[in-house]
Amino acid sequence: MLRNTLLILLLLLPTPLLAISLPTGVVAYDGPIFTNQVLGYVNITSLQAYNASGSKFGVPPYGASLQLNVMLQVNTSNEEYYFWLQNVADFITNESKMFFSENIWNSTTPLAGINNVIGKGEIYSTSDLFSHSSYYAYGTYYIKYDFPFSFYLIVNESHNNQGVYVSFGYVILQNGNITPPNPTFYDTVFIPVNNLTSASIIIANQTTPNLNLGIITYLGSYLDAELVWGGFGNGASTTFLNMSSYLALLYMKNGKWVPFSQVYNYGSDTAESTNNLRVTIAKNGDAYVTIGKQNPGLLTTNFNPSIPGFLYLNISSKIPFLVNNIISRTFSGYVSAPIKLGFFMNYSINSSSFAVLNGNYPSLIEPNVSWFKILNIIPNYTYYYLVRVNSSIPVIGTINGKQITLNDTNWFAQGTQIKIVNYTYYNGSDERYVISSILPSLSFNISSPLNVTINTIKQYRVIINSDLPTYLNGKRVNGSIWINTGTIVKLSASIPFYEVGRFIGTYNLTLGGTIVVNKPIVEKLQLSINNLLLEITAVIIVIVIILLILRKRR
Repeated sequence: MLRNTLLILLLLLPTPLLAISLPTGVVAYDGPIFTNQVLGYVNITSLQAYNASGSKFGVPPYGASLQLNVMLQVNTSNEEYYFWLQNVADFITNESKMFFSENIWNSTTPLAGINNVIGKGEIYSTSDLFSHSSYYAYGTYYIKYDFPFSFYLIVNESHNNQGVYVSFGYVILQNGNITPPNPTFYDTVFIPVNNLTSASIIIANQTTPNLNLGIITYLGSYLDAELVWGGFGNGASTTFLNMSSYLALLYMKNGKWVPFSQVYNYGSDTAESTNNLRVTIAKNGDAYVTIGKQNPGLLTTNFNPSIPGFLYLNISSKIPFLVNNIISRTFSGYVSAPIKLGFFMNYSINSSSFAVLNGNYPSLIEPNVSWFKILNIIPNYTYYYLVRVNSSIPVIGTINGKQITLNDTNWFAQGTQIKIVNYTYYNGSDERYVISSILPSLSFNISSPLNVTINTIKQYRVIINSDLPTYLNGKRVNGSIWINTGTIVKLSASIPFYEVGRFIGTYNLTLGGTIVVNKPIVEKLQLSINNLLLEITAVIIVIVIILLILRKRR
């Protein structure tokens, strides 16, 4: 097989050349596999590269790249074309910054160039006489990164009978902190092809056509899929000072992302390379890249990486919930395995608050294997709060227009509007209570536990019956009046001088007398002849008569 021929040639080199640089990572050669999307995953926890000869290649010395490279096959009614698609993460490792870039090469023949493509980028000529004459390229702006730095590289193909659309994208999963997926296709390139009949990304155990020029044969490129580390660009090699990354390589099959089952640890088409990376299979199934002696060859025939997944789950709840039978208060992250969820139907927050769940929520979250999705779960709880009422009389309130009597302890849902009815409570016909104040207010919105205090004043009925003007504390009164308990009152009346009055009833008061109101009072003004006035008048008359008699005797 071709890939084994390459490996045998490498192993047959003289010993000093065994340190040859190779693009290193995860590579699929076997097929044929036809797909319209390929995905590369990486989680980087440590990264530092240095190339002392970087300036000779026109690249930064601390530069490195991670490349997702695939071959596009395009068929017409009578021709077959190949285009090499590169989606690259470019790193300046000493500055912790990176950007994404793309290349498209015409690999129909080893020396072919590219033209007429339409996208955000430009077509660049090459100066190498023994390689492709031109290529298409475009790049994004730099961004800063922090470890762990995790993302996907995506190459997507679609077509019609006029040509092929190739989209280059990325999805950042974690840049120091885990973030929800935001698939970003930074460029979509149209490659016009007349009379197109079919197109797909192809992975097969073969190469593109060779080119024979006399005694010289230019070899074609492998129909492989590569996710490999290497130098920054321009065919540069680099040495990694620090490296710890997890890789996975997948493709779309029947609407689902599946890994390439048989993968190797070296690439054949990528020009950029490295000389000191080692690839193993980690415990979680990912390809683990670290510094070490290169050993190019088969990595595994059963590649089963454990990537974070494509479903981002975020649960936001004030009430605890269960995640795989463990009580949690927050959850956000990617679902890579089934997750059991449990939400409390009725949850006691404390002695004065509880919550009741409304609606139905999923009990099992399965990983999504088709495309990126964000699932937000916000359990809808109705919160109930304890309202204590302190009052010496029954308390009446209105809730949504309905009148109720409040108890000493009451449970109300959050948002309930309550208005206290300000009324007078009668305890029989002669005793009543008047509300003097309501705390915290006459009406309120339930948003937390609450104490409501109703302050009242006790009053007694005071009845004064009189046919003459009668006064209570200087104010004229006749009939009944309500007086606050404990009030001191003075009773008086306007009566003729020849009569005397007295209040007969509860206290039997003389005019001008005072009483303390601590019970119902009934008093009636009773009049009688002023005997003292009669006696004085009689005495005066007797004296006058005596004086008249004495005067006549003289």
